[in-house]
Amino acid sequence: MRDREGGTWERAAEVLSRIAHPQQGHGSPGSTSASSARRWAWSSFASARSVPKESGSADPAVRDYVRAVLDCYLWLPGTATVTSRHDRRCAQQLYRRGVPLDLVRAAMVVAVARRTFRRGDPLPRVRAVHYFMPVVEELLEFPCDPGYVQYLERQLRPLADAKAAQSGGKQASPSS
Repeated sequence: MRDREGGTWERAAEVLSRIAHPQQGHGSPGSTSASSARRWAWSSFASARSVPKESGSADPAVRDYVRAVLDCYLWLPGTATVTSRHDRRCAQQLYRRGVPLDLVRAAMVVAVARRTFRRGDPLPRVRAVHYFMPVVEELLEFPCDPGYVQYLERQLRPLADAKAAQSGGKQASPSS
């Protein structure tokens, strides 16, 4: 199903391209451009060992959306290394509400950055996708600049790489 060496990256680009181009037969909420989908794809896959389970949905658009949300969650530092059925259900709810994938990704990145770069003792791991729901609501009301999210991703990348190395998995590298 997934090639552990290089097929994952091609699959990610294909999935995100389908989500970004609903006119090609796959509907999806949000307005994700192909270039932003490619920029984000590098961070969307965690280690091969911790790939989330399928969403169980017959609709490929829902399945791809859920996969992208869970992969982003697994990639982020300070989050769990596995997902649960509750995480998949939360991602499905986001899809049904029509929350754009870029906004969900931005909310996750912003929330993890807030936790990671704050002063004080480190906080425990985020154990569920549901943790990010208040930040999703915040960004729906007050969207943040995509350049700022990219900056935060660059700041989090070394920590995400360390998480991947610690779990013994290989992580996809960025294309740009």
